[in-house]
Amino acid sequence: MARGYAWTDDEDHVAVDAVTVSIGSDTRILKIAGLEFGTPSAWVYWPATLHQGEPIEPRTEGPFEDVGVALDYAEQMSDLYGFKRVVVVLQDTALWRQEWGALDGRLDGC
Repeated sequence: MARGYAWTDDEDHVAVDAVTVSIGSDTRILKIAGLEFGTPSAWVYWPATLHQGEPIEPRTEGPFEDVGVALDYAEQMSDLYGFKRVVVVLQDTALWRQEWGALDGRLDGC
């Protein structure tokens, strides 16, 4: 079953109830020049929280060269630390691949 993710393109958005996967490419300037993006990579972030009475420190991990691995890892950390969901932050929607799942509701007003 394909997973679905709430998403945004606001790189400053922090969902306090979620593990966030930020997906981007260092070749953004190529798109501005009318060329395609390079290979995307991802970073995984979670905010400070309390889980079963224990403090969980905020953390950023990456880069992950395989976005699918980053999404799987984010799901594992979400389950481990009791977050409600995984949220995706996209540098550009052109970077998203269907094999990673579905982009569900867009987080507006972030």
